[in-house]
Amino acid sequence: MTLRSLSRRILAVWLPWWATERLTRRRPEARERPFVTVSEVRGRMVVDATSLLARKAGLSPGMPLADARAVEPDVIAVPADPAGDLQALQSLGRWAFCFTPRVAPSPPDTLFLDVGGCAHLFGGEEALATKVREALNGFGLASRTALAGTPGAAWALSHYGSNGAGGTTTALPPVAGPDGTKDALAELPVAALRLEPGVTEALSSFGLDRIRALFDMEAVELDARFGSGPSRRLAQALGHLEEPLAPLRPPAPLEACRAFAEPIARASDIWAAVDELLASLCRTLRRTEEGARRLRLICRGVDGTRQSLVVGASRPRRRREALAPLFAEKLDQVRPGFGIEEMVLRAEVVEAVEAVQPGWIGGASMAEGLAGLLDRIGNRFGFGCIVRPWPRQSWLPERAVGKGSLSSPAVPATCWPEGCRRPLRLLSPPEPVDVRVDELRGLPVFFVRRRQVCRVRAVAGPECLECEWWREDALPRDYYWAEDDEGRRYWLYREEQARWFLHGLFG
Repeated sequence: MTLRSLSRRILAVWLPWWATERLTRRRPEARERPFVTVSEVRGRMVVDATSLLARKAGLSPGMPLADARAVEPDVIAVPADPAGDLQALQSLGRWAFCFTPRVAPSPPDTLFLDVGGCAHLFGGEEALATKVREALNGFGLASRTALAGTPGAAWALSHYGSNGAGGTTTALPPVAGPDGTKDALAELPVAALRLEPGVTEALSSFGLDRIRALFDMEAVELDARFGSGPSRRLAQALGHLEEPLAPLRPPAPLEACRAFAEPIARASDIWAAVDELLASLCRTLRRTEEGARRLRLICRGVDGTRQSLVVGASRPRRRREALAPLFAEKLDQVRPGFGIEEMVLRAEVVEAVEAVQPGWIGGASMAEGLAGLLDRIGNRFGFGCIVRPWPRQSWLPERAVGKGSLSSPAVPATCWPEGCRRPLRLLSPPEPVDVRVDELRGLPVFFVRRRQVCRVRAVAGPECLECEWWREDALPRDYYWAEDDEGRRYWLYREEQARWFLHGLFG
């Protein structure tokens, strides 16, 4: 499939630091230090791509790694991964389907988006280009964009347009109107035509260093001395020669379909058809190593009616035994009427499935049972009503736990303080209490809570806790573990001015 249109509008998205920026997302230390990728050329390691910090430090592609370390000893060097760069660029292209269904990667670091006919949905061409850049910036990717009627012109303007080749995000993209392509390209260097470096140097040696110098030359003259590259690329950029693009294919929907020779209406037949569709869809999900988070059942009646039934899951699932109960509670909502002639089961939201290693004490089965309970609750009341606690990096107990949805990524508990005793129950807000303190040791002797006197038999502490340094809305606290005569244990703390509070109960 190729993109061929005389009136098309191409948005070129150049990612100047693509080879390094996509890797720095997994290497936080590379965000603060010069970062390069290297490859072996004739028995020595040579810089293949640089980050922005590395370029500012004086490093450039083609430089031997030994020279790069001499210029910048703190540089981080990793092996180049062209295959990984291409795969990631294709994945980014599939993400760009949210702007247009026609996206074509141009390795190693450019995407072509055919936005003809769809730019008005985003407020115009410049507004669309701005949305693309802002989204990429949110991913931590620098970008430059340009709009033109041909891929060649758009590529040239994105790499060498208005602000020059610098790899920074511009406020407004260079735009070449349908009749202004020639004027927009005139003052750009001939390298903007995507020529080989040797051809570019040869043209410059004859004084043909700008594209305007090639306008008045015959193609035969250029081909005789410099090969067919300059004349062909110039004709493509100006739109005189079609340049086909190979766009990515949108991912095919994961679905199973069943058409019936005779319409069905009985509940048992409908359930049997759903069970068969689930088995077929689960086989597809196992092949793709994915699981379904949301399924949609579409029933088309003989009278032209269309009914839709949606179920969700708390985590990706691809086992028929786990998905079938989700439909059992909702299938009675289907009204067959005069009969159903076709049913389609579609996986609308899919995610990768993580393998679970069964444990000796049934840990995997316990997790599966909890997931089944969450599925039933979510489909009955809505998954938005279900939240889960997640750890937050704070020393203050009431701020150490937050709430997140089931779809939000899990947060590791490594940010919690280690080796600290905490009560099972926290009081929110903490209750003010009257405390009598031993004047010699400064420890609680008894306290009054809700008009009841609690005499302290044993006490430990204090543990001094403060809020984050960038916050000033909480006073320092001294926490104590106290046990009364009946064995009940409490978590008390004292603020400035000798104010005491009960914050938690153990057991």
